[in-house]
Amino acid sequence: MTETRVKIRCRDYIKKIAIYKDRLAVQLPEKIIIYAIQPDDPFDMKYKAHKKINKRIDCNNLFVTSQNLVLVFEKKIQLLAFTGILTKEWILESFIRYVKVISGPPKKESLLVGL
Repeated sequence: MTETRVKIRCRDYIKKIAIYKDRLAVQLPEKIIIYAIQPDDPFDMKYKAHKKINKRIDCNNLFVTSQNLVLVFEKKIQLLAFTGILTKEWILESFIRYVKVISGPPKKESLLVGL
């Protein structure tokens, strides 16, 4: 809308990026950094580091929601809190081919998973 650009310096190799509303997750080789937009001005795109998870995670896909990270592996989906604690885990019988985060109330977002 405003056609502004933002540069976030990570000073490391970026493996994956995930964005959801006012959250941005950047996966680096040794950690995941979650950024948040300052709530003062909705059109100001200044991201500030919100949380850091110091874990080496090798997942196929990464998604961020309002309060959690969703890690997708070949046949497994893990829900990780921003503190780095594993909240839930789903192990499926088939390979996961498609995942989309569907909006919902904070902490109760839905996932559409295709096998």
